[in-house]
Amino acid sequence: MRVAIIRLSALGDIIHAAVINEFLYKSGIKVDWIVEERFREILDHNKYINEIKTVNLKNKKRIFFEINRIRKWEKYDLVIDFQGLIKSAILGKIVGKKVIGCDEYHTKEKPALLFYDKKLKIRNHTIGRYKDMINEVFDLKITNEDIKNHSPYLFYEKKDFIVEDFFSKNKKNIIFIIGSTATNRKYPIKKWIKLANSLNANVLIPYGNEEEKEEALLISENSNAEVLPKMNLNELKACISYADLLIGNDTGPSYIAWANKIPNILLYGATPFGRVFENEYTKIIKSKTSKNLEVIDKNDFSIRDISVREILDAVEKI
Repeated sequence: MRVAIIRLSALGDIIHAAVINEFLYKSGIKVDWIVEERFREILDHNKYINEIKTVNLKNKKRIFFEINRIRKWEKYDLVIDFQGLIKSAILGKIVGKKVIGCDEYHTKEKPALLFYDKKLKIRNHTIGRYKDMINEVFDLKITNEDIKNHSPYLFYEKKDFIVEDFFSKNKKNIIFIIGSTATNRKYPIKKWIKLANSLNANVLIPYGNEEEKEEALLISENSNAEVLPKMNLNELKACISYADLLIGNDTGPSYIAWANKIPNILLYGATPFGRVFENEYTKIIKSKTSKNLEVIDKNDFSIRDISVREILDAVEKI
């Protein structure tokens, strides 16, 4: 049986979803992944994935060309839509004989439900949702403990470690992930500066866009932190995987550390606590002033209330 999983975006969601690949692989189930072209590198070199197929549905000028290209793919017997959008559901219908998604509780765009042959009643969130979907579709028994004890599952090549010269041989190398697509999930720059100056470590800051670069430079100018050169996703995977610790906001790159079992401290304000599973490698610091809803409240800026002292205490313990 030919099986495909659709998770087009975003980076953090792809990383969260990809944890299930190890368990499918060990159960003898081969899966292809369909992902937006700009995110494919996060899945590169993955021994648990049969084939990565990419689409470019963002370029509206070439959308008909893209659809015609996709129609030429060999049909899958089963497609599982992890995305829950109209475009992912239609894509599933184009490439698959049978499409499975969630019911209206988790399907973000309700018209997508029209394209599902089977709708799963899943009430868990994020990683738990992907686990429950796979368990139901393939009659598996993946547990929360299995997820907590997953193997590293984001792969790279030695040549991707292009920032080796920035790494210290005498001090701990700590990565700061300072960006986020949402302003209310960003820890304040002033506190990053104070944190960097409080750590007896080699602090390194990667960036993904010009705004993050400017913020990273501001931290660097006022602390002992260094700004890393621009990296692609394979290079970022390697960089984080060679670090001793990552401290980061709720944003895609932070979860590379969780995926590859690199010690990490995640800063949560509006973010619901269950976004990832804590284990011996992961410590979540949740702001005490958060409303603590099941979904992210865009007006909750409580991440700003996390003290530098709380983070330093976590660094000592992890």
